[in-house]
Amino acid sequence: MKHLKLIAVDLDGPLLTDSFAPLLRQSCEFGGLPYTREMEDNMFSRNRKEATRYFMSCFGDNPPESLRNKSHEEMIADYFAFRAAFLEQNPIQIAEGAETFLQMASGLGVQLICYGGLDEDYMRRELGSLGDVFDAYVCTNDFRPGLREIVQDIAKVAPDRALFVDDVNFVARHARNLGTAFVGLPARTDWGFQRAAMTEDGVPFMLDHLGQIDAACLDAIDRRAATGAFWTGGAV
Repeated sequence: MKHLKLIAVDLDGPLLTDSFAPLLRQSCEFGGLPYTREMEDNMFSRNRKEATRYFMSCFGDNPPESLRNKSHEEMIADYFAFRAAFLEQNPIQIAEGAETFLQMASGLGVQLICYGGLDEDYMRRELGSLGDVFDAYVCTNDFRPGLREIVQDIAKVAPDRALFVDDVNFVARHARNLGTAFVGLPARTDWGFQRAAMTEDGVPFMLDHLGQIDAACLDAIDRRAATGAFWTGGAV
């Protein structure tokens, strides 16, 4: 690649099988809430306090007894206990195409950054040796979605020289506003809303898994980013 100097990849979804969306859907079912696009828009890629606040607001003045008068810290603890039970039956796996992509990307001579809302220990544990290809891991819980901080403060590159790969349209919108390249990998479920949202917002590159980002795809992204018109040339 001639133009891009940074590739940043979200952890849950692109690199690992995502647990948050299925858990949110189950939480809605248990709480008697509809699982909607608005729920995804206000919960995905948000910090824990903001997401908790929104989820509670959906109950209005009548939250379930199990959630009444609980602090933010108690609700987060409950969530991680719920998550642990879910993962016992649905263990995290390396996502389709992730290993192939990382093997290819490690030889490109660009900065590679992994980011996500959980701590680095989680990334190291679940990715294993695949995590070693990254120059850094960035926990973005305190500054969601984290694109500006990753580009300016950590990688120190111009926005047009960065590529983000994520499964959430909220991140795509921030990429557009910042002027970075973006590849969307929305979940392939029959109940999620991210693919439709990315389509409506005109995300130029939208694929099924990381393995589809091969050398030819990256070359096309690189050329488009170099023109300064990544977001204005229409979908590929």
